[in-house]
Amino acid sequence: MLLNGAPYAPTGNERLKNMLMLSALKKGEKMADLGSGDGRIVMEFAKKGLEAHGYEANPLLVILSKYKIKKAGLEKNAFIHFKSFWGVDFSSFDIVTIYGIPYIMGRLETKIEKECKPGARFISSHFQLPNRKHTKEMKKVYLYKI
Repeated sequence: MLLNGAPYAPTGNERLKNMLMLSALKKGEKMADLGSGDGRIVMEFAKKGLEAHGYEANPLLVILSKYKIKKAGLEKNAFIHFKSFWGVDFSSFDIVTIYGIPYIMGRLETKIEKECKPGARFISSHFQLPNRKHTKEMKKVYLYKI
């Protein structure tokens, strides 16, 4: 079976904690995780009171994520979409996160600049945007304010 999307690489606990700290999240905000993998980032943001959406192109990871969300009782705040994030409009999100791969970051930077609302935060784990200076950095987790 052919699976879609980038290779699955789970975000480690320390990196996830850094993402949460850099996001300066406020209860009631809305976030998106691009390439949400097993749903761990979506679940952690949902636990903090955010409406958290994950976009994942691998159907097996979508099933796993939905199972984990249901098991944790987070169905009211955490949502996984079997969809490529390239077709998603980012304008309603306060926070957008990704553990991307280098060759998509330039195209993603253009999409973020076009679609994210002023004041939105973009958090990238490991890889930087090519033309934009990050606002803060914690051990290879980069915060960009739009």
